[in-house]
Amino acid sequence: MTSENCSEMKSESTGANSKVPLLFLLKKAFFLLYIICMKIVVMSDSHGRNNLIDKVLFREQDADFFLHCGDLCSDSRNYPDILFVEGNCDWDPELPPYRVVDCGRLHIFMIHGDHLWNLKSELARMAKNKNCSICVFGHIHRYYDQTYDGVRLLNPGSLSHNRDENEEGYIVLEIDENGLYTVERKVL
Repeated sequence: MTSENCSEMKSESTGANSKVPLLFLLKKAFFLLYIICMKIVVMSDSHGRNNLIDKVLFREQDADFFLHCGDLCSDSRNYPDILFVEGNCDWDPELPPYRVVDCGRLHIFMIHGDHLWNLKSELARMAKNKNCSICVFGHIHRYYDQTYDGVRLLNPGSLSHNRDENEEGYIVLEIDENGLYTVERKVL
């Protein structure tokens, strides 16, 4: 369990590894100093299909940060500039079960979500407990965008094997200097 913060990095647990890529830290420091817009790409459930992650990285080269909400099913060290959380199909003990990513005035709670029975209320409760207004999650293999109890719940859908009528895809968050943001879903 880790917390990524623009001004300082701090771990919320001594359990999971809280390593954060150096490039991520440098970019966050830059945004804190210059307070400019940032672009965050959120993906999930690639299930070992690294070619799909590579496709997203190529398409979104101008993105500032990349988040993966679990079920990578591959070695996360292959992607040192992506922040991951553990999914139910991941075997990497280094991956934390959740992260808090602070992006200036916007705080994002990141989790896979496989162990939650009452998904919407539990995600919203966990995010609020960490002072986050957005929760990004994976596991359900469906695109999802809904506000529940004041928390925006976002699931990018799966990069591999979507379970709804939508094509496989990911989401892009664009955040301005005031913490206002837009969400766009993109398909592979």
